[in-house]
Amino acid sequence: MTQSMAGQRNFQTRFVEDFDQTLERLATAPSFSKFTHQIQLLSRAQTLLRTTDGVEALYGFAPQFDAAGVFLGGDWLDPGQLEPALAGPTLRAGGADATMECLSELRLLAIAEGQAVSDRVDADSARSFLREVLAANLDLLFPAATEATREAGSAALTRVHTLFGFLFARVGAGFILEALLAEVERIMTQGPIVLGRVESLLGAAERALTIGEVDPVAARRAAPWIAALRAPTDLSAATDTDDYTAALARLDDTALQAEATALGRSMTQYGLVCPAHVDLLLHLNRAAPTLLPFALDLGDAGRAVFATYSGELRALIEVGIRRSTAQAVHGLSRLLTHGAARLEHVLPGLDRLARVTLHPGVAEALNNTAQAGPPAPATTRLVAGALAVLGQPHGLDQGFNPTCQAARAICLWSCNEPSRLLELLIEAAELDDLVLSFEGEPIRASEAGAGMAKTLHTELDPVSLVLTPHLDRIYVEMGRRTVGRRGDGHRWVNREMHGAWVAPDFAELIDLARGGIADFDGFVRLFHASYHPDFNGGRGVQYAQPCGIAATDATGTYIGWHAVSIQRVARDPNGDWRVYFFNPNRDKGQNWGLGIETSTAGAGERAGESSLPFGQFASRLYVFHYCGEAIGDPEAVPDEQIAAIRALVEASWGRRFSWLE
Repeated sequence: MTQSMAGQRNFQTRFVEDFDQTLERLATAPSFSKFTHQIQLLSRAQTLLRTTDGVEALYGFAPQFDAAGVFLGGDWLDPGQLEPALAGPTLRAGGADATMECLSELRLLAIAEGQAVSDRVDADSARSFLREVLAANLDLLFPAATEATREAGSAALTRVHTLFGFLFARVGAGFILEALLAEVERIMTQGPIVLGRVESLLGAAERALTIGEVDPVAARRAAPWIAALRAPTDLSAATDTDDYTAALARLDDTALQAEATALGRSMTQYGLVCPAHVDLLLHLNRAAPTLLPFALDLGDAGRAVFATYSGELRALIEVGIRRSTAQAVHGLSRLLTHGAARLEHVLPGLDRLARVTLHPGVAEALNNTAQAGPPAPATTRLVAGALAVLGQPHGLDQGFNPTCQAARAICLWSCNEPSRLLELLIEAAELDDLVLSFEGEPIRASEAGAGMAKTLHTELDPVSLVLTPHLDRIYVEMGRRTVGRRGDGHRWVNREMHGAWVAPDFAELIDLARGGIADFDGFVRLFHASYHPDFNGGRGVQYAQPCGIAATDATGTYIGWHAVSIQRVARDPNGDWRVYFFNPNRDKGQNWGLGIETSTAGAGERAGESSLPFGQFASRLYVFHYCGEAIGDPEAVPDEQIAAIRALVEASWGRRFSWLE
């Protein structure tokens, strides 16, 4: 044991002893002073909840909680009256109530496992309660990156995550298998590039199937998802890596095409690429390249593109596709599906990227965040990342970083100007630095001040990992250079940072000088006249446009400003107008309060898009770009539509600001 480990264990022992002594003082204290001891106990419990060992220690004390008066005077006193639906909101709120909720869950676990007895709830009811809480709050067990979770604070969420991991191991995955699969399906409709959370969910589902205590219907639903991640064909499931490659060499053309077709269709259906798919792709690339379109599940258009650029594409496969970069196969497939015009613009940049000499700092960053599997060179990871971002631009995200601006910029470049994205990526990869101009003056990231992210969380796709630190600092520096100007700095920053395709005119709802909401009706009318086809002459969105929203939580409470982009405005399957937008949060399906829940599937969304009815989206908007020469008549928008949107703002984030009208 190292000195550091011994020190940590001594600290842990001291914390446990401290909790034990505090619990004893609480148990012996007279009723009028118990509240003081409860506060002290909760403070010590928060410390222990940070680690699995600490949670284990707290669980050992759980049979004593009721007798000691831990829950005396609070909502948790009677375990028979507890509601599973209230556990999640309480835990997310943080503070003393969240800690008390954690201790209550441990008490119920003790009852469920026969370590404690209660005349208010039996073991089966306690176990059912915990399973319902786990199933309803999978984001606390497998954390999702959203504005709300990022702003909630890492310490509080770490405590809850540690507790839920402990409960999950004891209660068992088999009983929440249906919830695990529903969450996987919900996330995968968003077309994510970073799949750590999905892999964790499927890993839990896979463990549940080995237990045997699962619903047969749920088991049948889980099987193809797990197969898609591990090995979706009989041949890939029956052999290990070396044997599979050898088995492929023995197949005749018909069988090899069938294997390629099966793996390609699995990838398209589930959005997952198994390691065997990489082995197959590399084998075909060297031995049977005419079958590559089957492995990529290309349609007629994609096959035509592949035939035109087969030499360049085969070279990219050799450089960028390895087992540890398997998901890039899906990105390559989507890129080819986008058509020849897009590919023609990115192939020269991809070729240059494959030949780049990486700066040692960039290579180290890429190597330090390598995925599971045999290690791949840093250049391979970067090329694979570029294929993923170009093929699935709406699948990238900011992770747990306050860098929505950088993530949005990468997505916008991938959609609107992919060749520029590759130029910037090559520059950053070679120099570990980046230069953008602001009104003709260069800004070098290495010479700029700090960005929004003080410490970068590195669970990002390779492109974002390389570009985000530089874009973050440059974005903040651009903002500094607008200080003193009248109005919101994004008026100048967005167009300078992203490109000339950003619409030249700008609308803002917040009067920064006076600190309040100004001319609300005029702002919302202008948004309709600029983007709503019924009021702008039927014009569509030619280039995705940056805009800013007021992020709110599930209660409608203001969290902060958030960068998104409007992709398009179109009718949904029900004939209603919706705004389809890119949200750089990792989990794009969110509850913004007052019945406003972003949809990611089923309302006409393309992969990676979020959507809301036009009015609901307008109720969160605070800045947008438009072309003043191509708008309709703002006064044509009915007063009742404006009033409905105003009511949504007044009841949510608008409470945070004064109204200056």
